[in-house]
Amino acid sequence: MAAALIHSADFIHADSFPNPQLLRPQIGVSAGREGGAGQGAKVGSLKFRSWLFPDIHVMNLHWQVGRDVSIVEESRADTVNINFQLSGHMNTRFTGIAREVGMKPHQHNLIFSPEGSFRNTVRAGEQVEMFHVSLRKKYFSDLIGCDDRWSERAQESLLKDRPFAGVESNAAMTPYMQKLIADIKQCGQSGPMQRLMLQSKVLELVALHLGQLQASTSSAPGLTMAEVGRLNELKAYLDVHFLEDFSLPQLSRLCLLNEFKLKKGFKDLFGTTVFAYLRKLRMDFAVNLLLDSSKSIDHISEMLGYEHPQHFSTAFRRYHGSPPSSFRA
Repeated sequence: MAAALIHSADFIHADSFPNPQLLRPQIGVSAGREGGAGQGAKVGSLKFRSWLFPDIHVMNLHWQVGRDVSIVEESRADTVNINFQLSGHMNTRFTGIAREVGMKPHQHNLIFSPEGSFRNTVRAGEQVEMFHVSLRKKYFSDLIGCDDRWSERAQESLLKDRPFAGVESNAAMTPYMQKLIADIKQCGQSGPMQRLMLQSKVLELVALHLGQLQASTSSAPGLTMAEVGRLNELKAYLDVHFLEDFSLPQLSRLCLLNEFKLKKGFKDLFGTTVFAYLRKLRMDFAVNLLLDSSKSIDHISEMLGYEHPQHFSTAFRRYHGSPPSSFRA
């Protein structure tokens, strides 16, 4: 049986179903609202949850397909779109992008297609769940900067309105990405603080996604994109938990890499060893405490985990070239 060919305009606004690529409020749609839309047996069953922030639209979409379906969209979209495929299989053809994008469970990709036209094809019986993030083009451009080869190429494409995919093949979702998505889905909508926490998790998810894309063009031979993603997540974790004590086996378990891959991969990717990076974070933190607080050197030494203040002073002098007292003065 031939796939049912359906234009998205025939159903995408039905029953207040919002267009995931739009960043403006739509009539009848509120952030966090769950709803359903569809055309019976043609489209199948659609359920969604939608969150709208300044410059960001997030949607969690469940789609149970009753027959082979091809959905065609032809409207322009001035957004960069990131899709995290949680379940099901889907093939998409975007205008201006040569290859067809085939999505499998636990993969993610990034697409910029300013023409906005695409065709999604889903086979009968698929139960598709997507976590979709759209970002306004200018906002996305400001986020990625221009400090690496991937970002330079992306900025050029954005400037020229030239379609591009984030990478040649889809990247694998890491366990921490999956945890962030689960946290977002479970997050309520009661009050501004809750929305702020929700937005921060979305931005962290986007940052991890971009970290994988940017690292894909870095000089880290022998690392897969999944391993690069795990090392970026470990680095982000250490940025927060650098005052804790870690052993190599503990760090290995945290990032799900063996100790050799962890040591070599971290050095190749970031240009420093994992323990040298921890030492840098702690010594920089010590400088901030010395300059911006009234805490004693003994207290700062204790905060950084040194049993004796003189050990801290020796390590500090070796790293910064002068004693802690010189920063306090």
